Amino acid sequence: MSGSGGSYDPAAASHRVLRGIQQELERHPVVTEVRGFPAGEFTQVVAEIAAGRWEIERDGGTLTVRWFTGETPDDRPVFSFHYSDERVDFGWHHEPNPHVDEWGHFQERTGEKAEYSYEPFTFPSKSPTRLVWEIMTSLSERLESE
Repeated sequence: MSGSGGSYDPAAASHRVLRGIQQELERHPVVTEVRGFPAGEFTQVVAEIAAGRWEIERDGGTLTVRWFTGETPDDRPVFSFHYSDERVDFGWHHEPNPHVDEWGHFQERTGEKAEYSYEPFTFPSKSPTRLVWEIMTSLSERLESE
C-alpha cells in the first residue's frame, strides 16, 4: 500500500480499504444504498439497511463504517462498524477504549441520551472485505434478538 514514489500514504491506504468495503456492502442483499464520505478520499462509508429483507421490522437503519489503516503500514488498523435506527445504537469497534482491556469491543446504548455499555469482542478476521460479511451476520443476529 504505497502512494507515488513508494511512500506510504495512510489516507490513500484507508480510502482504498473503504472502497473495498463499499463494494462488498453494495453486494449485500439488505443494503439499499452505500455512500463514501467525503468524495474523493473516504474516511467513512454509510450503508442504508433494509432489515425487512431479513424479515426484521425496522426502519431507517444505517451502518457507518470507519477504517484508518494507521500512520505506518505496520500499525494496527482502527475501525468501526456502527449501526443505528429509531430504536437502537450499537457497533463493533477495534480501537483503544478505556472501558475495555483489549482493542476489540462491542458497544450499545438504548436511548439517544443513554450511556454506552461495553463488552470485549474478538474480531474473527482483520480482513476488511471479509469483516463486512461477518459483521452483517452479527448485525442480523443482533437485530433478531432485539
